[in-house]
Amino acid sequence: MMMKDFLITFGCSWTFGQGSGYQDGMTEDEYNKIYLDPEVCWQNGWRRHVAEHFDLENINFGCGGSSNDKQFRLAKQFFASNTFKKIIQSKAKVYVLWGTTSVNRYDFWIREDFDYAHVFLKSADNEDVCPELLGEQHGAIDQIAGVLNKYSYYEPARVKQLELEFFHWNQYFKMMGIKNFWYDTFSSFRYGVNLPNFFDQGKAGRRDMLATIVENDRVRKKSIVPGWCVDDFAYAREHDLLNPYTYHPKVDGYKEIADHLISKLQEHIQ
Repeated sequence: MMMKDFLITFGCSWTFGQGSGYQDGMTEDEYNKIYLDPEVCWQNGWRRHVAEHFDLENINFGCGGSSNDKQFRLAKQFFASNTFKKIIQSKAKVYVLWGTTSVNRYDFWIREDFDYAHVFLKSADNEDVCPELLGEQHGAIDQIAGVLNKYSYYEPARVKQLELEFFHWNQYFKMMGIKNFWYDTFSSFRYGVNLPNFFDQGKAGRRDMLATIVENDRVRKKSIVPGWCVDDFAYAREHDLLNPYTYHPKVDGYKEIADHLISKLQEHIQ
């Protein structure tokens, strides 16, 4: 039996499909039972639609709360693995679809837990947009977050680091004969580099997946607001486009993301 070609996905909870099982009227207890269920997230998220449209096997590394740091770490592990070596030896085609996420998320080895953990830097915007991500931090994680906030974190520098990663991975994938594509998930940064494989980078205004959902809703309501909208989360919440508990897209929103990504990939995947 011939092996399928592969779609490798990187990103955060919006790539995983987190929260896509929400149904209107669902209580928070009902929601908490299903919002992280891998099968529910696969069936209702955007990855299934994209993979099935192009008849690809999906290998996903996107996960809830992930930072860009974590995704780059997981990518290094995977592309150095025997699993990837076997895929290359099989002559299967490989496509990589990579969603950036918030730059105030970090990935650190925590000695007392003997594992990696994600660290979220608290800010007024973060608390308003993603309260479920903050939780009650403690011990080493809280101390690391405090030090980063006080002495290290500077958004323009973190965006510059992203730009270097774009160059690195674009060169790697080109050498490996892999087609790869980037998109912003829910933050549209003004990068200092122009990349032909970055979806909608030249678009005026926001270009991330949240903005896609909001823009589609404005089109339906004939209330397009031109230019750069700085408060898409507020619009999405006010117009019931996200679930009310963790502010992830509903199933229709994930389908809109899938349709958008399929339209962008159509000319590149045969």
